[in-house]
Amino acid sequence: MSHGATVWRVLFLLAATGCGDSGRDLGASPDGAPLAAGACQPCHAAIVASWSGTAHARTSAEADSLTILGDFSQGHNLLQTQASNIFFRMDRRDSGFYQTAVDSVARLSRTERFDLVVGSGKIGQTYLYWRDGILYELPVSWLSGAGRWINSPGYVDGMVEFDRVVVPRCLECHATWFTIDTSQGARKARYGRRYQLGVSCSKCHGDGREHVAWHADHPGDTVGHAVINPGRLSRERQLDNCGLCHGGPRNPKRPAGSYQVGEPLDDWFHPATDRDAPQPDVHGNQVELMRRTPCFRASPSMTCASCHDPHVTERDLTVLAGRCLSCHEAASHPDAARLGSRLQTECIDCHMPEVPTGALWVNTPTGRWSPNYRSHAIGIYRKK
Repeated sequence: MSHGATVWRVLFLLAATGCGDSGRDLGASPDGAPLAAGACQPCHAAIVASWSGTAHARTSAEADSLTILGDFSQGHNLLQTQASNIFFRMDRRDSGFYQTAVDSVARLSRTERFDLVVGSGKIGQTYLYWRDGILYELPVSWLSGAGRWINSPGYVDGMVEFDRVVVPRCLECHATWFTIDTSQGARKARYGRRYQLGVSCSKCHGDGREHVAWHADHPGDTVGHAVINPGRLSRERQLDNCGLCHGGPRNPKRPAGSYQVGEPLDDWFHPATDRDAPQPDVHGNQVELMRRTPCFRASPSMTCASCHDPHVTERDLTVLAGRCLSCHEAASHPDAARLGSRLQTECIDCHMPEVPTGALWVNTPTGRWSPNYRSHAIGIYRKK
């Protein structure tokens, strides 16, 4: 092996073990885990850097001052409930971040630590804590748009509860890889970091160990070896790749986290519970909603990737409208004369409106409501 090849192999192996990671979003690879994004960085630096800012990358993280968006400042760190005697206080201490529930009448309180963050922060964040090797949802979440603390989804306002267990299916979509070791040694080591947080490269491309080893030994080979390029899968398998997490509630046939990229999703899950009547929810069946649209039915090749690049942050609706205009001519719109230049920018808001999600309900002292979420049921909803 040449000196150059030796150097590259060292770089690859350092990255694969996490030793070469330079950023917090790249993560490490515990024993038995798929490779972390740091292993991809030597050859795909630009893609990894771009991916690290996406909602996928940030959909879960260790809880710290960089990842927690909530406000801990005096006067902004309280959640008062409809019960005048019950409130929650969020505190930042030298040892970490904590939620405390206080019942002033019963003179009781309970405090748990922020251990993990779930949610990219676009809509908000929910927080998890460890207890005896089991993950639980903390009762107070952060709502980004309103900039305030709210009851976490599933918790009833005005009650002191900390007992909502986080099931494996949640972690299957909010993390790349997750196992829980409840042994005493693991508990002392904060559960041994037996997980990779965020949705990383291996979630969509498969474990790249053979790929990394091959290209470390063959640095001149520019053709990807032993790695899955989702764009080269059949249309159905591409949809399955996204449908694992964007395909609605499904009951598993096999253990959570065992799905293999490129395999039929129906081999791992029973049909989606809302396949016949999909709903545009944050946890809903967006893939089936898209399947039912005229756009999808008229195109033999349309997939999620026709409009979305999972390696970059996409929030500019004008850019996304351009994806619509790659197939639709603005001049042929029946209201082209009236709408004018708005046809270049408002395709998304008109034909994929934001609607309240029925999957996440927030209980407040004054009522019950749900945040809005972008529907993928592309259609004609209203005229502007």
